[in-house]
Order: sequence, then C-alpha cells, then structure tokens
Amino acid sequence: MRVSLSKVSAALAMPEDEVIRKGVISLLEKEIRLAEEAIAAIRERYDVLSKEELYEAIKSGRVVEHPAWEDYIVWKNKETHIAKLRELLKLEEA
Repeated sequence: MRVSLSKVSAALAMPEDEVIRKGVISLLEKEIRLAEEAIAAIRERYDVLSKEELYEAIKSGRVVEHPAWEDYIVWKNKETHIAKLRELLKLEEA
C-alpha cells in the first residue's frame, strides 16, 4: 500500500516535514523497543540480568554453550544497535 505524504499531512493538519520527523522518531523508538524485547527474551531464557552474567554462566558451564554463545553475541549486537538508534533519536529530537 502506498500512502501519500500530502494526504497524511492534510488529514493530520500537520506540515509534511513534521509528519516525516514524527514518523522517523516513531520508527526509531519502535526499533529500540524491538531490540530491548530481544534482549529481555535472552535474559529470561538464561535467568540472567546482564550479558556479563550470561558470559559467566557460559564459562562456568551453568548453561550450555550452544546456543548461549550466539545469544550472547546477539545481546552485545542489540546493545550496540540500541545505542546507535538512541544517538540518532537524540539528533532527531534536537
């Protein structure tokens, strides 16, 4: 489905640039929430509070290495992704 920016702008009685700005902010916030949900799922799966605690659980043998290592890497990558998105969000809201 293709949405016309001018129609959305008119329907919301909002300038097109404001529609775009709010859309970008909404997208960034959604992506942050999704990444945080992925981290929460990993946290719950291994009953840990931090990626460092997961690392220690893997090293000590408390959790099985596979797929825990992959989840540990995903966690680290999601945190990096969230940080980048939050930085973009700061720039967008400025």
